[in-house]
Amino acid sequence: MKLDTKELKTITVLYVEDDEMIRTQTKSVFEKVFKNIFIAVDGEEGLSVYKDNKDQIDIVVTDINMPKLNGLDMVEKINDVSGNVPVVVTTAHTDSTFLMNAININVDKYIAKPFQIKELTIAIVENVLKYRRINNMETLAKNLVQKTTKDEDINANLNSKVKAFEMQNNYSKAIIDNFVVTFKTDKNGIIKEVSDKFLRFFDFSKEDIIGKDMNLLRYDDCDAESFQKLMLKVIHTKKTTTASYQFKAKESKVVVCDLTLTPFYNENQLIDGYTIYLDIL
Repeated sequence: MKLDTKELKTITVLYVEDDEMIRTQTKSVFEKVFKNIFIAVDGEEGLSVYKDNKDQIDIVVTDINMPKLNGLDMVEKINDVSGNVPVVVTTAHTDSTFLMNAININVDKYIAKPFQIKELTIAIVENVLKYRRINNMETLAKNLVQKTTKDEDINANLNSKVKAFEMQNNYSKAIIDNFVVTFKTDKNGIIKEVSDKFLRFFDFSKEDIIGKDMNLLRYDDCDAESFQKLMLKVIHTKKTTTASYQFKAKESKVVVCDLTLTPFYNENQLIDGYTIYLDIL
């Protein structure tokens, strides 16, 4: 997946992690990618850093199990300060109690360790853009409402539209469609969703691709592992996997890319399907 470097350079991250090796490695990458990064070694320090720099911080990325103040408790206190900042949690915990607590305090994304920097970067960008879009809509709507306070019918209509926009913006798909080459399949590899950018790269219509086996995209002379083998690898390792691939676009055009295959799970913690990101080379 190719990310817009100009967009990345507008984002400031608060990164909270008590593991020194993970913190150092991630910081070294984030410093090159993002506009600015604040670092904290535990939840107590993370809360303090956020309070001092809340007007600059666009997103909070935090571990859960940390000394002094754990990540979820820190996020809850940050929400008391400002309930309008996206949060991505990175943790080795898979216990359902942790997941439910994360949902209850409106954590936007949960990424299991060990994670890939690319996966974390994508999550950061998606959620920052989603929040910015919501905020822009709210600001626009409030300005319009202020200009039409004398007309109650118009105000009621505008308020209704604001609520509709807020509901729509709970989903980041519209954002992803603009700049991410990605598609989703069910557990059997049948394509269920594609981004607009995917359609532009591959010159397909949704009718050409939705409901079809993802092997439709595999270039016949590609000597990489089959999609089925990659899916089995994900099932066995329970981790995101990557591979170099040649894909077949419409009219036999060949697209060379790196593939990142990430599983998503149902309520029984069984793989329900896959999200595939393509980094076009």
